[in-house]
Amino acid sequence: MNHSKYWLYQDLDNITIMKFILFFVVLFFAIHGFGQPPENSTFNSTNSNQEIQLEEEIKTYGNNMDSVAPVSKKQESRKFNKDKVPKRNQENLSSSGSYKVQSSQVLETESNKVKYQSNSRSPSIQSQQIMDREVERLKEIDDDSFEYHLFNYVSGNYDVTRQESLYRAQSIDGNNQEVQKLMVANSIAIGDQSGAGIGLVKLVKGGVISKETISYTEDVLKSAKGNDVLFTHGTNDSYGTLYNQFIKGNEFGSICIVSLDLMKSNSYRELIQAEGVVIPSREIIDVQFFVELCRLNMNKGISISMTFPLEYLKPMASELVPYGLVLRTGKQKPLCASDLDDLWNKDFNKKNLNEYTSLESRNYAKNYRPTKVILKKFHDSNKSNYYMKSSEKKSKKGN
Repeated sequence: MNHSKYWLYQDLDNITIMKFILFFVVLFFAIHGFGQPPENSTFNSTNSNQEIQLEEEIKTYGNNMDSVAPVSKKQESRKFNKDKVPKRNQENLSSSGSYKVQSSQVLETESNKVKYQSNSRSPSIQSQQIMDREVERLKEIDDDSFEYHLFNYVSGNYDVTRQESLYRAQSIDGNNQEVQKLMVANSIAIGDQSGAGIGLVKLVKGGVISKETISYTEDVLKSAKGNDVLFTHGTNDSYGTLYNQFIKGNEFGSICIVSLDLMKSNSYRELIQAEGVVIPSREIIDVQFFVELCRLNMNKGISISMTFPLEYLKPMASELVPYGLVLRTGKQKPLCASDLDDLWNKDFNKKNLNEYTSLESRNYAKNYRPTKVILKKFHDSNKSNYYMKSSEKKSKKGN
């Protein structure tokens, strides 16, 4: 390897290298503030097309929670049975339906709060209490309804002892996208890779996981190659990387993908521990949990997806090195500029830069900026280095 292309991991007493490291850290956090896709970050972020569509579907679903059966059948039932049902029973049914809608909307609001938190994947104590109360309310109204079974699983935070409720919700409405995503999560949490793979393929074919996400997360995995662990934050980066790993297992099979969101499940924690990852004893999955998770595993090569909200990364800023679409920390092999050049020019598909034009692709494209700037800075530095220029001239004369 050409020693003139060593990057970051030269002798740390070299003041130039120290300035380089500082530059990269400052650069990343300057760009990262507006560079990461907004999924599972904050309400103030600009949503991607996929998330806007998902939120609209959630709102529509929340407003029509009592419409489990097809509309035509519901109307037909009302038409032929209206005069047969006593007035008092009609009023009770109407009241129950109204309560069901109200509870479902409250549960949807609270689950969205958790989804868009920027500093925790766990619900607050207050949110958990509200969800538990409303689930009990749905159970009293109709313990065999789609709404009850769906939210009984959701409020359990991937508690696999509640998976029968999820299966019941699937049997009632297997085409519901939220149910399909939760089925994948449950399969991952119980270690059912086959079931997770089938579910992921279904989500991709249905457009729930977009082509932009698949292309982006493939480049994330390429950035993480050579490391033991890849930490992901939300649905898009977790499901996207897992999908790519399942269909390209020989290329990415050695990377242990760890979803911070699924850490809420005790079953999932046990599976990850069996992979050799040390898990903090804390129950709440928040910034402190993540920092402790990284530091407990510093003997491993760690990659962190750049889609993590900034709050998780700030406490470890001085320990992180941007590389491609991940931040590296822990036990690392020596990196050099030629590695980054190869990653950029030979490995990355860069479809979100060169092929796709959606809002989602433009959001993903921002996360490529640190690498572009780092390489430009490095090459500009090389060009201005008199020693390197003279060495190159001598080399040419020798040839």
